[in-house]
Amino acid sequence: MPKKWGEELEGTRIWRLLDKIHFQPKIHFQCYFRVFRVTRSENQFIFYPPTCIILMKKFYLLSILLVLSATAGLNAQNNVYTKSIIHSQVNLQSGSINLGELSIQFPTAGYVVVHFDGICYATVGDRIVVAASNDGNWYTNDGHVAIENTLPGFGRPFSHTRLYPVSAGIHSYYAVGQNSGETDGNGLATIYGTLTVEYFPDTGTAFAKATGFVFNGDVTNTTVVGQQTIHVNVPGKVLVRFDGFITSTPADRVVLAASNTMSWGFNDGNVAVEAEDEGDVDQNSFSHTRVYNVTPGDYTYYALAQIFGKAGGNGTIWAYGNLLVEFFPTENAEKLLFTGFTLPLIDLNGFSTPFDSISFNFPEGGKVLLVLDGYLTADPGYDIVLAASSDGEWSENDGHITLQALDNDQNRYSFSHSRLFYVGAGQHTFFAVGQIFGGSGSKTADLFGSLTLKYLPNSLTPVSDLSAEENTFDIYPNPASNEVHIAFKNPIDQKVKIEILDLNGRVLQENTYPSAGDIKIDVSTFPANLYWIKVGELIKPMVRM
Repeated sequence: MPKKWGEELEGTRIWRLLDKIHFQPKIHFQCYFRVFRVTRSENQFIFYPPTCIILMKKFYLLSILLVLSATAGLNAQNNVYTKSIIHSQVNLQSGSINLGELSIQFPTAGYVVVHFDGICYATVGDRIVVAASNDGNWYTNDGHVAIENTLPGFGRPFSHTRLYPVSAGIHSYYAVGQNSGETDGNGLATIYGTLTVEYFPDTGTAFAKATGFVFNGDVTNTTVVGQQTIHVNVPGKVLVRFDGFITSTPADRVVLAASNTMSWGFNDGNVAVEAEDEGDVDQNSFSHTRVYNVTPGDYTYYALAQIFGKAGGNGTIWAYGNLLVEFFPTENAEKLLFTGFTLPLIDLNGFSTPFDSISFNFPEGGKVLLVLDGYLTADPGYDIVLAASSDGEWSENDGHITLQALDNDQNRYSFSHSRLFYVGAGQHTFFAVGQIFGGSGSKTADLFGSLTLKYLPNSLTPVSDLSAEENTFDIYPNPASNEVHIAFKNPIDQKVKIEILDLNGRVLQENTYPSAGDIKIDVSTFPANLYWIKVGELIKPMVRM
């Protein structure tokens, strides 16, 4: 060995030794608990002191991390995730209740749009608060929507949207509910809906912006209650959604609209709602969506309100809402498709009736997020079923919403229904579906709204069948001591990769297993801590005792 650090050494014995261990231009090896770095210049070797080696290791490690981080950023693409919310007679009196959550690992920083929509059957005398949330709590003003009923079994639609910045790593988002403010009922509610999380990475060309707001004032004339300005560099499409809830006075019909001008349009160019009872059941949730083609430039979009068609109240409202603007470049692989409908006196009697549709020849398999929103008017005494559908039919629970007109005057409601579907390559059609049950009069309704389709191909966001809601999995026991079991609710005939991640999202262990039957994983070597188990795009927490 050299007598001092940095002394050069020549000799064929060391050369042969290094050849045997597949010598590379720079290697590490350990000898007598001392670490050396060897470099080669022809047949010369230089041994560096440990301090230098430590610094070099840190430099190389930092370089690797930077490369990996840059690669992750370049590979980050838009994605969408949903969770079905199905709760029958859930007790909402004991604080903010977690109705459902999504835990997602994001490859890089960006923004997420969190949307919770559906239908709520509240007990008369209760005010039910529902919200999309990033921490399991709801907040005042635009941080929730509020729902009240005047008749038992009367369903009220809702839609609530929030935009959050997100860092790389694992984050959780929630659909929450609580009986708050008015608690004269029993606190029980039945809620069917969908929690949706849309991810927009900072490195992508598609993006989302949103403005949450509280407005109080006179809306006798068309009034801007919120606005959002964006700049786009390439041609594309812009989705604008205005949702939330308002309080108003009875005998006022309030028109609400998302628009690219400071005026609203008739038919599908707005939604309209009315309060039922002054000072009590005077709140209505709403959702209105429009899609516009754009070229490079600056654009401003507006949330509008006006008393129109019925003006017997005082003309003032409180509006708590969110104006969402999403931009999708034409050149991108993800696509945004839209159709608006104006359907007065449509016959929905007797069977499931598709009343609008979107057809597209999908170049490859992927995800489709389908949203049906707008408003309806109908005769009282009927159940009006509405659904976003992949086959022209509706399904139970979160597969539809059901509305009822209170009377011949209070007979219009805004609605929103979202579903996520998995699609193969080829021509496919998606539908807006309606059906009317019960009653004895004319089984017709007036429908005004839109059907919006967002397509994300597999090449952008690889899809595993296990990501589908119906193919989720359970972990037991949890907490665990030596082993955990993974049980798939609907096993599929393919192998799946199961990963165990630490709290920072680092992969600690991964293996491929058949998805049929019960999978046993040894975790006895893991320290006691909280971990994540990831299967496809689904992530669930696991506690090691």
